[in-house]
Amino acid sequence: MAGKYHENCFACGRKFQNGLGLQFRLVNDNAVSAEYSIKDDYQGYDNISHGGIISTILDSSMVNLFYLKDGLQLKTAKLTVKFRKPVPVGTKISIKAFSENDERHFYKARALISVDDFVYAEAEGYFRK
Repeated sequence: MAGKYHENCFACGRKFQNGLGLQFRLVNDNAVSAEYSIKDDYQGYDNISHGGIISTILDSSMVNLFYLKDGLQLKTAKLTVKFRKPVPVGTKISIKAFSENDERHFYKARALISVDDFVYAEAEGYFRK
């Protein structure tokens, strides 16, 4: 879905020069994916991606899921992130997000960051209009 909704977004916008520039694609009716290599500028400890950047990527993947599949402009209501293993900067990561059952007035999704099929971080999010 094309539009101006995300053009100034730090995570996926095209106008933000120092942003991440994530490009999500709809994989099926229920999932998005992307690949990305985290720049040295976004590290916390030496050679390790900052946890805030990891959280941003996971959150953005879930928001983009609902935007690309349904045209919904949702806001994050709750985000829970589990860090399994530090993500080294410069490593190509795979990002996947998929929706789960809607709960009451919330849209629910899960997201994963993996390297070579090993999950480094995962998130669960609740979103609303």
